[in-house]
Amino acid sequence: MEAKDNKSKVGHQLYSIQYNDKAITNLKYNQKTEKRQRIKVQFKNGPGGVTLRWTPKTNKKIFQLIYKFRGKTYTLDCGQFIPGSFTCNSLDKYLLRINEKHRNDDGSFKTNPKVEVITKDQLKQSQLKTVREVIELICEENFPRKNIKGKLSAFSILQHTRFLIGYNKRRDHITFIDDDKGWGKIIFKEQSTIKDWKTLFKTYPKGTGVAPGGETSVYDSYLGDVIVDDLIPGNIEIYLNEITRSYGQKENIRKSLACLWNFARKRNFMGPNPPINPTRLEDGGITIEKEEESQWIGSKYNEITFDLAQLEEIDNALISLKDKFPFQSECLRLMLHTGMRGEECKKITRSMITEDKLGNPVIELKRYIAKGRTHQQQKDIIYDITPPIRAVLDSLKAQLDKPEFKPYQFVPWLFPTTRISLEKLSNPDKYPNYAKSHNCRTKTLDDTFNAVRKITHFEGSIKTLRKAFVGIANDTLGGAHKGKKISKHKTEQINSGVYDKASRTDTKNMANKVGEVLSFKKG
Repeated sequence: MEAKDNKSKVGHQLYSIQYNDKAITNLKYNQKTEKRQRIKVQFKNGPGGVTLRWTPKTNKKIFQLIYKFRGKTYTLDCGQFIPGSFTCNSLDKYLLRINEKHRNDDGSFKTNPKVEVITKDQLKQSQLKTVREVIELICEENFPRKNIKGKLSAFSILQHTRFLIGYNKRRDHITFIDDDKGWGKIIFKEQSTIKDWKTLFKTYPKGTGVAPGGETSVYDSYLGDVIVDDLIPGNIEIYLNEITRSYGQKENIRKSLACLWNFARKRNFMGPNPPINPTRLEDGGITIEKEEESQWIGSKYNEITFDLAQLEEIDNALISLKDKFPFQSECLRLMLHTGMRGEECKKITRSMITEDKLGNPVIELKRYIAKGRTHQQQKDIIYDITPPIRAVLDSLKAQLDKPEFKPYQFVPWLFPTTRISLEKLSNPDKYPNYAKSHNCRTKTLDDTFNAVRKITHFEGSIKTLRKAFVGIANDTLGGAHKGKKISKHKTEQINSGVYDKASRTDTKNMANKVGEVLSFKKG
């Protein structure tokens, strides 16, 4: 090693050595004359622009490339010299990649290698997010869809937040709405003193505000501490099985975690080579065992449907309830006569009562409120207005013509709620979007259908109405291949699967018919 005299006032020495591993390993300095924390070492025969940054006290030696790009000088760290690990030969290979990617034929830099290094470092840091941090981010972004632009519906977001941040006072401060496109949004309640997510999570960090009982959200559990990259099926299975949960609840939690993981994947929190989805059910993924007997109280209606006579009684019961439940009863009647799903029917607006291209009266259910709205292939769904459907719409118009409901003419929903604030409705300047908000539409039909059950004494749920409609359509039209066009199922398999049920009366009649065929004459 040579030390050249520096005639400046500082009096430091400039170090110059051969470019080889031995010279770098044997690098020593004069403790009496050199007091610097770091020393710049030049190479006599090294690659152009390459120097060594040496820290004597720790003996740390970093290769550096000094270069110019667009008139500015940059210094790029190229690796730490470690004998037998990162050597002069390693540096040569690194510089070769730099030259191939960033230099022009004349040796000048066409792109800046420093920018690439910074980007990779920032990306690496962004990946180190815990499950809890990802939950905070997905809430702030209102649960984006996985495969298509937009957000999940308010109903789906409500379900996911129940398992991710619920069973906690956090959810007392928020509510869920859909916008005009059917995209869900979480908003903070007017009466809440908390108005943003940062304050909410600061007020209720992990373990604070937890509701009494055995259930704990993912946010408040140990699962929230796991780096999202490190989440594996075993972690999730332990969480699912640590307390008694029904199969349905475990599956809903799994779906919420799948939504969370897909969000992290889409945001590149796990880098360009993410691990395999830990929430998968196949290929060594999560196993959720079903109980021999379903624990869900509603499962008793799985095999039940209504026959034609029962549907007529239900329709009559709903007509008798239209004064007590003016819009909920009409909504259920429309579901009975169309086979619509409840969440779709409740979101119909009056503008959707229209005509097709041939002038036929129809209900044009917009794709953004249909069940398959998260798929790009989903189209608007057309329901022809048959005489029974026309009767429901006429009855609904009669309801809206009543004096007490005259102000509802400003509400676009086909089935408004009776809980509308007339003060807000009559003051559009102060509340400009109130009339078309979801606060003005019917949101629940449970009380009305419970009243129907008391009148008819029939077993069944609101969903049984659709099941009954599908069965009658299939029988009337000669099979699921035609019935699916009326039930709006995308495939015949779905139509003839879980929806292919028969009432007890129909089952008995079918059994008697088969019995007649098998009644052999005895000699």
